[in-house]
Amino acid sequence: MPETVFFGVVTFLLVLGPLVILHELGHLWTARRFGVKTLEFGFGYPPRAGGIWSGETPVLIDAETIFEIEKESLIGKTATIRTIFDEQGRSVAVSVRPRAKGDDAEASEGGQIVTGKIKSFESGQLTIADMLWSFNWLPLGGFVRMVGEESSNAADSLGSKPRWQRIVVMGAGAFVNLVIPFVLLPLVLMIPAEKPVGDVTIVTVFPGSPADEAGMKPGDKIVKVDGRKIENISELQQAVTVKLGAKSTWEIESGVPNIFARPAEPQYQYSGDIEKVTIIPRWKPPSRQVVAVVSDPETEMALSRARVFDVSVGLNTVLTVVDEPADTLFEISNEDAARLDPPAAMGDILRVVATAETAGTQISLADARKHDNGLGIKTTVQEGATGVQISTENSQVVNKGLSPLEAIPLGWRHATDTVVLTRNALTTTIIGSSNPQFDGPSTVGPIGIGQLTGEIAVADAGLGAKIITFATLAATLSLSLAILNILPIPALDGGRIFFVLVEIVRRGKRISPEREGLVHLVGFAILIGLIAVISVQDVTRIIRGESFF
Repeated sequence: MPETVFFGVVTFLLVLGPLVILHELGHLWTARRFGVKTLEFGFGYPPRAGGIWSGETPVLIDAETIFEIEKESLIGKTATIRTIFDEQGRSVAVSVRPRAKGDDAEASEGGQIVTGKIKSFESGQLTIADMLWSFNWLPLGGFVRMVGEESSNAADSLGSKPRWQRIVVMGAGAFVNLVIPFVLLPLVLMIPAEKPVGDVTIVTVFPGSPADEAGMKPGDKIVKVDGRKIENISELQQAVTVKLGAKSTWEIESGVPNIFARPAEPQYQYSGDIEKVTIIPRWKPPSRQVVAVVSDPETEMALSRARVFDVSVGLNTVLTVVDEPADTLFEISNEDAARLDPPAAMGDILRVVATAETAGTQISLADARKHDNGLGIKTTVQEGATGVQISTENSQVVNKGLSPLEAIPLGWRHATDTVVLTRNALTTTIIGSSNPQFDGPSTVGPIGIGQLTGEIAVADAGLGAKIITFATLAATLSLSLAILNILPIPALDGGRIFFVLVEIVRRGKRISPEREGLVHLVGFAILIGLIAVISVQDVTRIIRGESFF
């Protein structure tokens, strides 16, 4: 646990940190391209832990400039300067004083109030480093603070720029996060990593499922899905998930039962003939309750029928031999246990298995149901999006990386899939999909991400496989950041874009900066509260020992 926590903190910063920095650099670069003055680039949210000042901004001084302390003593120190604009539009200092807590750049009547480090006094002007690169105590995001974000008449303010430029500046961060997967995934695919490969074959087909309607049958080998070669179960799951509710073309090699095969040998023979079938994976595959006696064919399945499709139904339940009488469904009395062949004794743990032969720690399903006829009941059988159960034959592990010509198109395809998977995950939140791909916690906060990255870091896997897993996680997080920030949520980029769109609808009439600022402040408070609630949920899952995979 401590090891997981340590690696979780480290990998959290390594995965999420660069995504946040690149997001904010998108805002910074576009703002400067459009002539918007930037005042602070912050990683995390205040309170500030520290920062570095940069830049060389000239400010004129004259005989009317008021210095609260001797000006030579201000060199190398942070100061707050109140300025006005002269007839040529140049900044002229009205007053200069040591920076006080809470001092930041803001608009003033006829000028600005700026904060920065005084670098020099010469030739009737002072030079100030007024761009702060800050590190903040809440590492949950970042920000770029610009002059006149809501409204300002200053030529270098965001508020003075055309509406389309303001939208570009505010949306640049989300755009960068959208592009990252298309750059990152091709690169990691060039890294040699272990990968399981084999023949993916159909074991069972549920009646009435999309696979059944498409004519698939047990023994069929799945060669390709939508032109993508399928070499393991994970690749099939991803190919299916990105096509939920849409037509998908499968290339199938039909298997003929090998009547002469022994149990350890291949059970099917293949001619090499490939058939194309069309299938539409379901958003909401049925989930049936397994019962002894079926009363509702739509929602229930007999135990015997369920075990045709899933031989493990009713198995691996554990019974404990206790003194009579048994108090729970997972106990068997000492008297009943003594009648077993071979007999069990007090304290023995019996594992329910399918075979009729029992050993000291096993009991057959049939015998177990004599003592507890509820075994196997209330289990659920999930058909899945396509209605097939699959296995991998002739499996082996290969270690290789792709060439650039192979990695770029495949990486872009993976990135596109990640976009679709992120969209589908959001869709399931709205429509309540029961697709197993999206089972588990619907939301994960910073603590959950940290725990997840820690689990990946300590997992028993090769370095190449871990890098690919981290890259896939980073791509998903990057897309999530893009989508979250573009939504019209106050305090986020989408919320600020929303106010610009309102301005367009109102034919250039802006909402007052005070009202807009209040909305963003309230939105930010709600956002922090939501993060806190999700973090509590994450901590609860960790305490319970639940994995985030």
